[in-house]
Amino acid sequence: MTETSETWWYPLRYGDTLSNHDWVPLYISKLMTSRFVAHAVAGGRRADIGTALLLWAGAFHEDPAGTLPDDDIQLAQIAKFGADLEGWRAAREGALYGWCPVEIDGAAPGRGRRLGHSVIAEIAVDMHRRKAGRDQAREAARLAQLRHRVRAKLKALHFPEATSSSPQVVETVAAFLDASNLYCT
Repeated sequence: MTETSETWWYPLRYGDTLSNHDWVPLYISKLMTSRFVAHAVAGGRRADIGTALLLWAGAFHEDPAGTLPDDDIQLAQIAKFGADLEGWRAAREGALYGWCPVEIDGAAPGRGRRLGHSVIAEIAVDMHRRKAGRDQAREAARLAQLRHRVRAKLKALHFPEATSSSPQVVETVAAFLDASNLYCT
C-alpha cells in the first residue's frame, strides 16, 4: 500500500450501496497495465493480484459501495483468509496497493475508518448513478401503472368521462392511494 498521510472525501455517502448488484465492470487493459500489477509481478507476489480482486469485489458490497473497512479481521474475511490473520497480514500491503483512508459524508459516530481506492471509487460512482437511474425508471413505471389502473377503475365505476379522463383527478387519486400505501385493484 502506498503510504500517504492524506485523507480524501469519498464521492459516495453512507447508505449509497450496490449490495444487490451481481456485477461491476472490470477494465482489463487498465488492470493489466497498472502499476499495481507491474509491482506485484516484479516482486514475485502474483498472489497479491488474486487477493486484491477479492477485496475489490467485496468492496462493492460494502457501505458505501467501493470502500473497505480499515480493520484486519474484517479485511481477512473479505479477502477469504478466514481466521488466518497471519496470512492476511503478510498479504495486506500488496493487496491494498493504492487504497488509502477516506472521509465519508453522513458518517454516524462510531463508524469505523474506511479505505478507498480511486479506480474502485470511479466504478462505484458510475454503478451507483446507473442504479439510481434504474430505480427512478422503475418508480416512474410503477406510478404510470397506478395512474392507468385508477383511470380504468374510474371508468369501470361509471364516473363521468370528464372525471375519469381528467389528468388532475387521476393524478390526485393515484397520489392519495400511493401515499396511503393502498393498492388499486
